[in-house]
Amino acid sequence: MLLKFIIGNHLSFKDKQEFSLIAEPLKELPTHLHIPHFYDAQERILKSAAFHGHNSHGKTNFFKSYKLLIQLLLNSFTNNNLSTGFVIAPFLLNTSTIDKPTHFEILFLIKNIKYRYGFEISQGVIISEWLFYAEYRIRENYLFIRNKQDFQLSKTWNKESENRIELQSLSFAKEKVLLLSVLLSLDKIPRIDSILSWINQQIFIPTFGENTNNLLKNATLIYSNPNYKNRILYFIEKADLGFKTIFDKIENTHATAIQKFDKGLVNLWYSNEIERFELYTQHTVYDENYIIKSNQLFDLLKDESDGSIKFFILACLFSHSIINSNITWADELDARLHPELFELLIKLFHEPELNSNGAQLFFTTHSTVLLNKKLRRDQVYLVEKNEYGESTLKRLHTKESPVRIDISIEKEYRKGTYGGVSKKVKKSNDLPSLFD
Repeated sequence: MLLKFIIGNHLSFKDKQEFSLIAEPLKELPTHLHIPHFYDAQERILKSAAFHGHNSHGKTNFFKSYKLLIQLLLNSFTNNNLSTGFVIAPFLLNTSTIDKPTHFEILFLIKNIKYRYGFEISQGVIISEWLFYAEYRIRENYLFIRNKQDFQLSKTWNKESENRIELQSLSFAKEKVLLLSVLLSLDKIPRIDSILSWINQQIFIPTFGENTNNLLKNATLIYSNPNYKNRILYFIEKADLGFKTIFDKIENTHATAIQKFDKGLVNLWYSNEIERFELYTQHTVYDENYIIKSNQLFDLLKDESDGSIKFFILACLFSHSIINSNITWADELDARLHPELFELLIKLFHEPELNSNGAQLFFTTHSTVLLNKKLRRDQVYLVEKNEYGESTLKRLHTKESPVRIDISIEKEYRKGTYGGVSKKVKKSNDLPSLFD
């Protein structure tokens, strides 16, 4: 599970911003929490978090930063250059930050081990890199610490690998290549296999529109797998979309596609694995007395609404995520969905019977329906941009800045009490109309 993500001097974020999934001591909605029994039965981790904020204030930039971190880990060694295919842009609207390093750091939990990994990079060159671990109630220890091309390795860890870390990896960790990326490419390095598996648990759902066809093909791969079908149909039945059953006709669906899919999505969309696929929804046909006579099949893509198509796709992706304990990032999750369907998706994701293995969901939204006590107060993050173009990330409720449970958070948010809204737009809305 992801515990924290910290970003600094990247895109619209000038100063370091922390995104934490460690729950505050609140009593509401306990089903929205996961207990990591392997590590600490007293700890509570959030299953989801919602990002609110005005357009262009930095919500998508924050998601891009996390996605970039994952892509760099998987590809910087393969590309042999961090500058190839990736844009690592510092905050460009202040002269003091242009030449300073960009900071990335994540804290994550794998069974009974907590890891902290991060790096700083400037103009494509790695300034520093580190990987620490901690077991329950044992102080944090380093696996490696890097200062430019000076590497400090854990002697115990290196010995466990039969010195392969020192002999086979350091020479490839050049000034533009992450050491962890090199290690992820090696076999049988202690701890690395589990870290790679965790990295491959990340799912990035792009915004719908031009991506819909590829997303539908992706969803079809999941739906064609019997391990997911019943759970997907459970989502569909709860949604009351006018149909309860989906029939599929899939030609030339390779078994390897599904196998690759289950190894982790990581923004890989296997759009070429299916030469032809068709999905049909089943509707009931009545006579003039509304007595059931037969069933009629509709082509999902041609005959159903955009919202129904998106809900089906999300039902597939969520089912895959829940069963495989994935970490899912979704931009504009509420787009094209009725507020009740959006609310239903979030409710189902948190059901203990469905999500008991610690799957996580992080999403941006402009809908305020979940602010009405559908999320915990510590599940809401606000992104705001100031007059200098600097984005900041703020948790709605913290010990230092609490929000009372009896307050209408939705109403106060729309008023701008907590931030995350445009002061200029708010001021304009308060002025008399020229046409009154």
